[in-house]
Amino acid sequence: MTDLTARDIAALRSEWIGGGRLAVGDDSSPSDHDSIYRWVLTFIDGGADDPDYGVVLGLVYHSLNFDIPFSATKSARDDLMHMARTKLEDMHGHRHPT
Repeated sequence: MTDLTARDIAALRSEWIGGGRLAVGDDSSPSDHDSIYRWVLTFIDGGADDPDYGVVLGLVYHSLNFDIPFSATKSARDDLMHMARTKLEDMHGHRHPT
């Protein structure tokens, strides 16, 4: 996602608060779901300097698209979970068990 306004980001954040736990909950490895949910909120608010900011926001947006069948957005949710786990691992210096 590119050229996002503060209003767009606020709307995406609000949508994540409302539906993010559902999107994260679809993942089969629940041990880090709370961490990922919180990381996404923090990243939406303060990740603009990260080179992956637009990619992550795009994945969040598509993960929350409940207007189409939930199965159709699975790849976006999977990519978001992978990206979040990678970023969390980089921050904490350890790997998520596979």
